[in-house]
Amino acid sequence: MASAAGSGGGAGAGAGGLKTYFKTPEGRHKLQYEKTHSPAVVHYNHSGKTVSQMTVAYLKEKPAGQGSTPSTPSAGSGMRSAAARLLGTGNGSRALSFGSNGTSRAVSGNSRMGGGIGVSTSASGSQGMANYDGKGTYIIFNTADTLFISDLNSHDKDPIKSIHFSSSNPLCHAFDPEAKDGHDLLVGVFSGDVYSMSLRQQLQDPGKKPISYQHFVNKDKDKDKDPSQGGAASSRCTCVAWVPEREGIFVVSHADGNLYVYDKSKDGNTDWTFPTVKDQSQVLISHAKSSKGNPIARWHICPGAINGISFSPDGAYLATVGRDGYLRVFDFAKEQLIFGGKSYYGALLCCSWSADGKYLLSGGEDDLVQVWSMDERKIVAWGEGHNSWVSAVSFDPYWSPPNSDETEENVMYRFGSVGQDTQLLLWDLALEEIAVPLRNPSGGSPTFSSGSPSAHWDNACPPTGVLQPSPRMRDVPKLSPLVAHRVHVDPLFGLEFTSESILTICREGLIKIWARPIHSENNQQPDSSEQALRIRC
Repeated sequence: MASAAGSGGGAGAGAGGLKTYFKTPEGRHKLQYEKTHSPAVVHYNHSGKTVSQMTVAYLKEKPAGQGSTPSTPSAGSGMRSAAARLLGTGNGSRALSFGSNGTSRAVSGNSRMGGGIGVSTSASGSQGMANYDGKGTYIIFNTADTLFISDLNSHDKDPIKSIHFSSSNPLCHAFDPEAKDGHDLLVGVFSGDVYSMSLRQQLQDPGKKPISYQHFVNKDKDKDKDPSQGGAASSRCTCVAWVPEREGIFVVSHADGNLYVYDKSKDGNTDWTFPTVKDQSQVLISHAKSSKGNPIARWHICPGAINGISFSPDGAYLATVGRDGYLRVFDFAKEQLIFGGKSYYGALLCCSWSADGKYLLSGGEDDLVQVWSMDERKIVAWGEGHNSWVSAVSFDPYWSPPNSDETEENVMYRFGSVGQDTQLLLWDLALEEIAVPLRNPSGGSPTFSSGSPSAHWDNACPPTGVLQPSPRMRDVPKLSPLVAHRVHVDPLFGLEFTSESILTICREGLIKIWARPIHSENNQQPDSSEQALRIRC
């Protein structure tokens, strides 16, 4: 394994003897600073069901005068550029009014309150957070019954904002920089409900309760649920996601194998029922009878929990991973299963797309990382290096190979993975270096030859909508990590890349920011031992 490069010697060691940097061919990634919450917060409660997750939110400065005039929230779809999605936007819909205690009146599922971004004031005229400037990059993370917000560009360890949920613990969250009505933050909770709110409003308000939120109630959470079998736990939120390119549409996945589609422009005051799922192993997509309420659709995807979901950058495809060990890829607009494949062992826990939408990553209880091709509709490589479950995977959209000629034959990707073994692994996926197994016509052992993944051992794409078993490991190219570095004492559950750093978060809510190599280090040539750690079969 490539751990020598990842935890190679040098000065500086953090808590528990952890090294404060790791090396890649581009140079050293140094531990810049850490973020966490108050020690008084009770960690890892709810019988192990609550672990810290992390979302990076980009806010840009609002245009002058914005937020002073109410506007009608839009439910239509719109085109978004990659730059706009990165920088974010802060369109608001109306000014806010608060009670005498400085917090808003509660907003239930059958009413709406606009997401205006004007400075929030109480009846006494007191201002909101003094250090809030209306722009910047923020880290959102949850621990126990509280959602925390930290300023990524500040070296202060403590969060700048805490939002307490008294009814149910927050479990997952997502940010939409393109939200037209200002409601850009989704929070899924243990009860199965979900809240939408404005990140700017939360930053502007000094209180610890969420303000001006919309509450979407999961009305299925108490139906046909046996308390002795988990009750509400069986319908708890596992993941929330905004649908790219479709304003106001989001999805919520649950531990009972269901995924619901919502439109935040619609009210939640109508009764809704969906057909009973008779065969838990079959995909069943149903639509609400009423066009006025939420949710607008239910997708029953798998038996057991949906552990992770991820949309392709253009919003065309939805990937899910589940307790049954399958990755499934859907055409979201057509509501059609395109393909699926199984892990080598146990459940899959996470998935993520490449920036060009051509590849998918997955990881889970087999301690492996899998690379899936959209063109091939199958696994095209697998990586070994973790010593426990893989809990998060992500491509690095800001990395580019040195001296790249940008030809299709020389495409290379960098991606990362973190696991419950407390390690961060970085991988290089060089398409022209993958040795592709070719079936021996006589039926003997496979031979290997260099080439693109299109020359994979089975040239035919699987039929649409078919779930494939996992192929033999010897028939699929194996990847070895470029870097393996123990970055935390506790198990890891989140990984994010920014243009200047790599962020990792552990189960207990400690975030570490690893600064990318400075420009001068980028020009250094890697030594031979580091070069040898690149992808090999």
